[in-house]
Amino acid sequence: MKMSDITKNWTPAQWDALVLQYLPERFLTGKPGPCPMCGGNDRFTYDSKSGRGDWVCRQCANGNPMAGDAILLICRYTGMSFLELARVVEGEPAPAIVRPAHPPIRHRGMSDAAKARRIERVWSSASPLVPGDAAMRYFAARVPGLVAPRPSALRLAMMDYRHEHAVQGRYPTIVAQFTRPDGRMATVHRTALDPAKPAKALIVTADGEILPAKRNDVTALPLPGGAVRLMPPRDGVLGVAEGLETAYAAHMLFGVPTWCCLNRVLLSRFVVPQGLGIHTLHVFADFDEIDPKTRKSPGMADALALAKRARSEGLTVHVHRPLVRGTDFCDQWLTAYRLQGIAGQRAVCA
Repeated sequence: MKMSDITKNWTPAQWDALVLQYLPERFLTGKPGPCPMCGGNDRFTYDSKSGRGDWVCRQCANGNPMAGDAILLICRYTGMSFLELARVVEGEPAPAIVRPAHPPIRHRGMSDAAKARRIERVWSSASPLVPGDAAMRYFAARVPGLVAPRPSALRLAMMDYRHEHAVQGRYPTIVAQFTRPDGRMATVHRTALDPAKPAKALIVTADGEILPAKRNDVTALPLPGGAVRLMPPRDGVLGVAEGLETAYAAHMLFGVPTWCCLNRVLLSRFVVPQGLGIHTLHVFADFDEIDPKTRKSPGMADALALAKRARSEGLTVHVHRPLVRGTDFCDQWLTAYRLQGIAGQRAVCA
């Protein structure tokens, strides 16, 4: 069946769901904002006026207006060709690496070289984790009893939290190195921690807006395909999960060395690096509630998409989900830990 046959009777909600598979939700508010393709401020609007994921950017084509539907939007944002996207909609595996045709959002005109220098500076200024520091206390609280190799991809720093040009506070911050399949650092992910207790920081602006404790820094390279490499693969076996805590919990539950992809979309696009001898991939899915628009569990759907593609590439793949819907493996580990009375309350780096 052709793509046109599949989509001809789609509802606006189905078009929106397709776009949400590829673009962050912050671009799809229906209000003028930054363009995900050219990076300009307040020039892009996703209005879906004809119910097909319609959008307009007032200066996207060399300073000229451009508009289209969800198909053109996804292709321009990801770098996929029309045929590649059509094959995905028709049920074939997604391309192994999504190639952005344009940078997602420019950081105030910063060049790619400047972005690379910035994230290297942030990474270099952070310190390796040591037992008893704020990061290890946080992981001990989230994944009690944790025993794992010392993570070379995680560091700790005291960092200002900036929002709209203003410093909202200074927090101990977990700095995670997000690495492309070829080994290059694409960005650093930051988790601001509460200075007094082992928990994420609660950051509130003067007007009452609650800000996310977790966020990426600038992106120097495309993120699809990469991961935070928390521990080395073992005997050709590797696991991947969405979040840091979930990856560590999956490691404790299954004994599989596990990497973190940060979110479900990047999990679905993970690419096994060459040269590490990996032949078996464990995919640890978040067991999300059913999305009424797509009638799918988002975390499971993206995990299965990765599994399908990885199997087509010759890997042995095992997909795991938590026992209870609406939970992740961090929740499952906490339940198991409490029920079994596992000894030890402090994370240990071997």
